Amino acid sequence: MIQKLIIIILITLSFNCNSQTLKTIEKIELTHQNCLDKGEYMKGCSVEYYNQADSLLNVVYKKLKLKLSAEEQSKLKKEQLEWLKKRDKYFQKVYSEEKKSGDFNEGSNDFDMIIIDQKAEFVFERVKVLIKRT
Repeated sequence: MIQKLIIIILITLSFNCNSQTLKTIEKIELTHQNCLDKGEYMKGCSVEYYNQADSLLNVVYKKLKLKLSAEEQSKLKKEQLEWLKKRDKYFQKVYSEEKKSGDFNEGSNDFDMIIIDQKAEFVFERVKVLIKRT
């Protein structure tokens, strides 16, 4: 819990410029990889990774929105709603493809970890797109 709070604080403080925010993503990715490398409850590493991606997306979206005119905010909201639809379709696709592959049993920690990691990567890509616009 303390580690999560520290990360959120670091994310918030890092929004002084885009390069710092991109560095924040790199740090999150490195922390995630280090967690996975330990080989202990790797699903937990992936859940934390996804939560960080989602939190960062919300922060970056709100930061960008503050810089825009009312008309631009409306366009951003519409764009984000479209992205959310694509995200949901992608998440369904990831689940279906992993289930179809049969590499891991559905519902196993490994199965879940792979899906969660792919979801997080998808969200981080959106974060990067929004960062470039801030």
